[in-house]
Amino acid sequence: MQFALKTSRYGWSSWSILVIAFITVFFHRLSVGSVADQLTQEIPMNALTLGNLTAMNYYAYALMQIPVGILVDRIGVRKLNFCGLLITAAGSILFGLAHSLEIAYLSRFLVGIGSSVIIVSIFKIQATWFPLSRFSALSGLTSFFGNFGSLLALYPLTFVSMAFGWRNVFYWMAAVSLVLALLVLWGVRDAKPKLGDPAQKELKKASLQVVATSKITSQEQINTPEKKSVPFMRFLRESLRSVLRNPRTWPNVLTLFAFTGSSTTLLGLWGIPLITQIYGLDKVTAAGYVTFATFGFILGAPLVSLWVRLLKGVRPALLAGTGLNLLLWIYITVIASGRPPIQLWPVLFFLFGLLIMTHILAFSNVTAVNSLKYSGIATAVTNMAEFIGSSIASLTIGLVLDHSGNTSAAWWVILFMATLGFIAALLMKEQPIGT
Repeated sequence: MQFALKTSRYGWSSWSILVIAFITVFFHRLSVGSVADQLTQEIPMNALTLGNLTAMNYYAYALMQIPVGILVDRIGVRKLNFCGLLITAAGSILFGLAHSLEIAYLSRFLVGIGSSVIIVSIFKIQATWFPLSRFSALSGLTSFFGNFGSLLALYPLTFVSMAFGWRNVFYWMAAVSLVLALLVLWGVRDAKPKLGDPAQKELKKASLQVVATSKITSQEQINTPEKKSVPFMRFLRESLRSVLRNPRTWPNVLTLFAFTGSSTTLLGLWGIPLITQIYGLDKVTAAGYVTFATFGFILGAPLVSLWVRLLKGVRPALLAGTGLNLLLWIYITVIASGRPPIQLWPVLFFLFGLLIMTHILAFSNVTAVNSLKYSGIATAVTNMAEFIGSSIASLTIGLVLDHSGNTSAAWWVILFMATLGFIAALLMKEQPIGT
C-alpha cells in the first residue's frame, strides 16, 4: 500500500511538472508569428527568411527527436529535462539579445534543442508510471494544458510585446525555464526500480496486462527491465530497427508530418501575417482571430478519449478528425477561393483547432504497436515528423509569398497537408480498443 501511494505520487508529480514545462514549448514554438512585424523592423528579412527563422526551431526539434528518444530510454527524464530547460533558457536570452539574422537563427535553434526533450519525456512517464490504457486520456490532458502556451503566444503575446517590447518577453521566458529546471530536480523521478523490489512486480504486472489487452505476445513485452545493460550502440540499432521496420509505425509518422505539421506551420508563423495581408487587418485583430484555434485545441484535447469511445476505435476517430479537417480546407481554398467571409474566420480557426487535436491518438497507436521498452524511440520518431513537415510547409509558404502575387495561394499548402493527413489515417491499422 505504501509503495502504491509512493508510485502514484512520483508518477503524478513527474507528469505534472513536465506538463507545466510543455506549456513553454508551445509558447516558444508559436511566438515568432506574434512578434514578426517588430522582429523584421529590427532584423531585416523577407518572407522566406522569416519562414526559415521559425523553421530553425523545427529543425532542431526534428534533429533531436531520435537522440532524445534514446536518451530518455537510457538515462531517464530527470537529468535530460534539467539540461534541456537550461539550454532553452540560454536560447531565449540569446534571442532577446539578437541584432543579426545569424544570432537569431542560432538562438531559435538552441530553443528547439532544449525544448525538444519534454514531450517525449512526458510520453515515457505515461508509459512507465501509468497503465497503457490511460495513455490516450493522459495525452489529451497533456495537450489540453500545453495548448495554454499556444493561447499565450498569440493574442496575449501580441499585446504584451507591443506594451513592453518583444525582447523583454523572451528574457522573462528564460527566467521561467530556469525555475522549471529547479522543479524538475525536485519533483521528477525516473521509473527505474531495482530488480526484486516491489516496483519490479508492479511493472511486470503492468507489462502482462498490456500483453493481454494488446494481443502482443513477444517475450520482450513480458520481461521486466533487463538484468544486463545493453551496450549503447547495440541498443540504438535494435531500437531503431524495431521501430522503423514496423509498418504500423509509418501511418503515425505521416499523421504527424502532415496533419499536425499544418497546424504548427499556420499558428507558429503564417496565420497572423496571412490574415493581416489578405484582409488588411491590424495585427492585434488578426491575432484575435487566430487565437480561436487555441480555444479549439483546449476544448478538443479532453474530448479525444470521447471520440475514441463513440467511434469505437483510434483509427475511426483519426479518420473523422482528418476527414473533417480536409473538408474544412477544401471550403477555404477551393470553394471560397482562399478568401472566406472575414466573420467566419473565428469559427474556421476554432474548428481547425478542435479537429487537429485528434492527432494525439497517433502517439497512443504508435506506443501500442511497438515494444514497450522502445516507447521513447517510437514516440520520438513519430514526433520528429511534425517538425519536418512544419519546416517544409513554412518554407514552401515563404516561397509562394515571395514569388506569387496572390497571398491566399498559400492556403493550398495547408490543403495539401490536410490531404496527406487523411491518407495517413486511411493507412493506419487499428490498435485493440483495450489499449
